[in-house]
Amino acid sequence: MKQLQFFHNFQLQYEYEKVHLDENNYLEVFRQILLFQLNEQDFDSLWNEHPQEFHNIVIHGKKIKTPRWQQAYGKNYEYTGSRNNALPLNKVHQKYIDWCQKNIDKRLNGLLINWYEGRQQHYIGKHRDSIKGLMVGSPIVTISHGEERIFRMRPYKGNGFQDFEVQHGDVLVIPWETNQNYTHEVPSFKKYQNKRISVTLRAYT
Repeated sequence: MKQLQFFHNFQLQYEYEKVHLDENNYLEVFRQILLFQLNEQDFDSLWNEHPQEFHNIVIHGKKIKTPRWQQAYGKNYEYTGSRNNALPLNKVHQKYIDWCQKNIDKRLNGLLINWYEGRQQHYIGKHRDSIKGLMVGSPIVTISHGEERIFRMRPYKGNGFQDFEVQHGDVLVIPWETNQNYTHEVPSFKKYQNKRISVTLRAYT
């Protein structure tokens, strides 16, 4: 199947890159992590976890539905006048925490999963992640599965943007300070017609 081509390019090594956005802010990128290059069966299993309903958020006092499916695990996630109540972690979720605690930050302890259906033009708009309930100084980690997508960074209250393509098995780390100084987003483009899952880890108090 054409939409599943990303499952067939397995790598034995991964690349690490520190990408500077300006003199003081940066991203860290681990590319092609073997553990996170899910096969078709594992991807489908994780995809089928998505809720049937879209989560409600409040913007400018108005309740709207997120243009993607979303679910927290392990720790509740509060943002934009809303709270995503967590479900218990399972063995599949734990592997994300184990790898990230070993390789990135031992404080990471909760997941938020987003499911994007390209054919439905799913996206996430520009935002800074809420720091409510997070450990000060902790990073935000996003792991990508499925179709490649653009991850866009913009200076907060500034001009311009920088785009990064995230692919199946990539891990992107946003340091605490970078999240304060930059917004991030995953725009919708017509060329993206397939499925993507992002697993985001944070360090909750």
